[in-house]
Amino acid sequence: MKNENWVNILFGVFALVGTILLVVCFFVTKSSIAFEKKAINITGTIVDIESYRDSDGDRHYTAYVDYEYEGQEYLDVRLSYYSSSMDVGDVISLKIDPEKPGRVKAKNESLFACIMLGVLGIAFSLFGFIPLIKNLRNGNRVKELRERGRYIYGIVERVDINYNYSMNGRHPFVLYCYYEDEYSGTVYKFKSDNIWTDPTPVLPEGSQVRIFIKDNDYSNYHVDV
Repeated sequence: MKNENWVNILFGVFALVGTILLVVCFFVTKSSIAFEKKAINITGTIVDIESYRDSDGDRHYTAYVDYEYEGQEYLDVRLSYYSSSMDVGDVISLKIDPEKPGRVKAKNESLFACIMLGVLGIAFSLFGFIPLIKNLRNGNRVKELRERGRYIYGIVERVDINYNYSMNGRHPFVLYCYYEDEYSGTVYKFKSDNIWTDPTPVLPEGSQVRIFIKDNDYSNYHVDV
C-alpha cells in the first residue's frame, strides 16, 4: 500500500481545497445576500479597462467605472468583475450599498462569484473525496484479507500499463495472473491494483505471486505485489 500513500495524500489535498472553496462560497453567498437586500440599482460608465499578464503569461483585465449617487460623483472606481463584452464608454448596470456608496458591484457579479466558487468547490471535492474514500476502503479490505484471509500462489501472465488512469502524466502498471485449482481444474483470473513501479524485474512472466483471498471467495482477493 506504500505505492498508494502519496496518491491518497494528493487526493486529500484536492478534497481539502474543495472543502475550503465550498466554505468560502457559503460565506460569499451569505455576504452577497445581505448586500442584495439593501443594494440600490444605478448606472455607471466604463472609463478604463486595464490589462496585465500574470506569471503564467495569461492575460487578465480590470474595469473602472464612473457613477453618481445623490449628487456625489465617484470616479475611477475599480470593479472586481470583468466580462469580455465590456468596452470603454459602455453604460452598465451597477449596484451600490447606500450606506457605503463607494462599494459598488456590477450586475450579476455576486451570482457569478458564487457560481464559480461553488462549481470549483464541488469539482475539487468530488475529485478528491470519491477516490480517497474508495482507496481507504480498499486499504481496509486488503488489511482484512491479510489478517483474516488465506493465500494462494498464482502465475504471472503479463504486466500491462493502465492507460485509463493517470496521475501527474504517469500511468500505473497492472499485473495479471491466474491460479488453477488442482482438484477441480478451474482456472481463476486475477488483476492487481495500480502499481506505480514496474513490477516486471521482480515478477516476470511465469513467476509466482501471492494472492490473498477471503475463504473460498475468489472474487474477493488482493494480489500481493
